[in-house]
Amino acid sequence: MARTAKYFGLVPAGGAGRRFGGSIPKQYAMLGAKTVLERSVEALLVDPRVEGVFVVVANDDSIATALFQGNPQVKCLPVGGQERVNSVLNGLNHLLENFLVNETDWVLVHDAARPGLSAAALKSLIDQGSEHVAGALLAVPVADTLKKISVAEEGEVIAQHTIPRDHLWAAQTPQMFRAQALSMAISECLYKGAQLTDDASAIETMGVGPLIVPGHVENMKITRAEDLGTVARLLGLQQENLE
Repeated sequence: MARTAKYFGLVPAGGAGRRFGGSIPKQYAMLGAKTVLERSVEALLVDPRVEGVFVVVANDDSIATALFQGNPQVKCLPVGGQERVNSVLNGLNHLLENFLVNETDWVLVHDAARPGLSAAALKSLIDQGSEHVAGALLAVPVADTLKKISVAEEGEVIAQHTIPRDHLWAAQTPQMFRAQALSMAISECLYKGAQLTDDASAIETMGVGPLIVPGHVENMKITRAEDLGTVARLLGLQQENLE
């Protein structure tokens, strides 16, 4: 009798966050009384179907282990790679090779710097993604007018033309796929030298399109230091508690 597929979170957290600046990676910046990483991981565990979360960190990272010490649902894997995609692949392969995750289990890959994921969006992603052959991802329609630009020798940024935003969506995370399928898709893309900006783009190269599940603005990714204040306001956290 086949085992029922399970759900696990995978959070790549091995990056240095060069655009964020500062002395520590952005995932360890304080957002209220907790770090960004803690809030991102805890957001995945709100849904009882998510049995555990694996956090992929650099092999010399001791911070994450200390943060989640005593939490049996969170395990840190020191197999981080040079880029995010390498960390995701290393984490997937570790789970599959050590039989912690079955090839047909669902893995929800979530950015370490998206602490605002709501329980409702996570539920919708799991509910709808489980019924779709290729999995699913959260995304929001693009609301801003998009401009294609050029940069002059003087450093001036010049608008060339406007890009129609019809049918354009901004991808968020989590992105939910079968563990084995995602591992194979990423491996094939890296072998061919393809540039991957998210996990869904790897699945798309297999000729199938993942389902889009509407996300929400609070689930924005923290990229720069000023984003901390924006996310704090969206989540109703006190600005003075930020460090």
